[in-house]
Amino acid sequence: MADWTESALRRRLTRRLFLGSTAAVAATGLLVACGGSDEDSTATTAPSASTPGGGGAATAPAEATSAGTETSGSPETGAGGTPTTGGSILIGTLGEAGTINPIAASQSEDYFRCSLIYEQLVRLDPATYEPKPSLASQWEVNDLTFTFTLHDNIMFSDGSNLTADDIAFTIQAMLDTKNASPRQSRLMSIEGAKEFADGSATEVSGVKVVDPTTIEITLAEPDASILFNMYYVRPLPKALLEGKDLSKASTDPFFQNPVGAGPFKFVSWTVGADFVGERNEHYYQEGKPYLDKFTHRTITDSQALVNSLLSGDIDGSVYPSPSGADQLKANADLEVLVPPFGSPDGWIFNFKNEYLAKKEVRQAIAYALDMEQFAKDSLYGLGAAGTGPVAPGNFVYDSSLTPHPYDMDKAKELLDQAGPPPSGIKFMVNQGNVLREDFLTLTQAQLSKLGWEIEPVVIEYATAVDQVTARSYDVAESQMVGAGITIDPGDLASYYETDGSANYAGYSNPDLDKLFDEARTTLDVEKQKDIYAQIQQILVEDLPATYSWYRPYLHVVKKKFAGYVDSNLSNGLFAELENVYIKEG
Repeated sequence: MADWTESALRRRLTRRLFLGSTAAVAATGLLVACGGSDEDSTATTAPSASTPGGGGAATAPAEATSAGTETSGSPETGAGGTPTTGGSILIGTLGEAGTINPIAASQSEDYFRCSLIYEQLVRLDPATYEPKPSLASQWEVNDLTFTFTLHDNIMFSDGSNLTADDIAFTIQAMLDTKNASPRQSRLMSIEGAKEFADGSATEVSGVKVVDPTTIEITLAEPDASILFNMYYVRPLPKALLEGKDLSKASTDPFFQNPVGAGPFKFVSWTVGADFVGERNEHYYQEGKPYLDKFTHRTITDSQALVNSLLSGDIDGSVYPSPSGADQLKANADLEVLVPPFGSPDGWIFNFKNEYLAKKEVRQAIAYALDMEQFAKDSLYGLGAAGTGPVAPGNFVYDSSLTPHPYDMDKAKELLDQAGPPPSGIKFMVNQGNVLREDFLTLTQAQLSKLGWEIEPVVIEYATAVDQVTARSYDVAESQMVGAGITIDPGDLASYYETDGSANYAGYSNPDLDKLFDEARTTLDVEKQKDIYAQIQQILVEDLPATYSWYRPYLHVVKKKFAGYVDSNLSNGLFAELENVYIKEG
């Protein structure tokens, strides 16, 4: 698989105004090659942070590959004539969502469904990951103040107006500690956010509604990731939800029939089966979505997804088992794309367990696992052994990282230092993900050789995620909730900072906290790379999670569909489903 760090370009921007899809640049952008050049490739560009938050730490994605053949250039797109209106798509997914409450969303299925029902304030381009307009038609930056201007006449799916008050309400809901939003940390750089979160203020001083279509957000300090974090602001209607419980535990009937401003409106959700939406006639992008309906079907076995694609029972999926690659490629009705590696899978450890809180134990587990052999035996030639918490294509990826090599003698030595393991420690993965089940089998066998009999747990995806987010687990497959980053390195803070809102390990390292603070406020790209190199080295040494293997994905869709761009954003080529249509003929 091509490593695009050698060919991607990053753009240093000093943006002061972003209008529609074009930027008025206050100073000349500087293009710098990222680690070399590849004259045979078409380089894409990624923004970095040279305003207090404009551009942030994005990276260009690796080149997608079609039908398993590596190609250079931009990601694969489903081009196909003039877009047509009508029809439906049935997308198969491996795990069930846990919520369609955008305040509480914590995993990929949550995010995807929320993105269809609720529109973002700011989007990320699926090809470059650059922040781009969405509900906000433009933004201006003046020192630490961002002024977002909304499109005129935006409506929720019930026909009521969406205004800047709804944006402010949603941001405050994300910051409200009693809602326990996993995204709270992402907005803590806003002026007054910390005081509001700790209860010493009744409102967020840095959020100001200027008029119905204008909102000002003032930061307490520079934040290189702030525009990326606006991607998670999916407005809820203040008129319907003010004063109500917006946590994941909410029993408010709103979330049984939600109202949003996304391209589709909610129809039904049969847990364990189909999530259905239909075209939102009030969607702000005229003429979109092109499809009349989507169905997101849970099929909790990756091989069953392969079979459903081959039989035509579903139209597409980003989760079929890689073992079916050859069969899928041989089907003339299917387009098969191989996306670049994202952040690696591994084990995340709950530091509530005193034994697992010992670094020697976590390192022993890493030494006991031969990931090179696992990649050969279980990843079908499409995956690889992992290195650290950052995807190989990201501009801050530290290529000098040395993961713990396979060494059973070293593993035994470390376990001897830690003392005998207590009985009953559970290692958990989600049912139906064959690769993760194989990883669990490998781990159980290897630790047994060291005299450690673990308790393997294979359960339904949403239940597993709930246990991790509630910290009622011992060891869990890390990528069920995220323990590494693909796009914005600033996300690492939410996972590993002492007070990070997605720190489900309960890990704390004061030295790392200082580096996260430094990275957040550093706007120079080269300095960011140096800081994040130190962060990666600490994480690979401390191992609050292991970074064991790069999961291979196949993104598959029937050839009759067009309008998509393959991506590492949540749900890949379906990330912007409003642009997908059925080809004529």
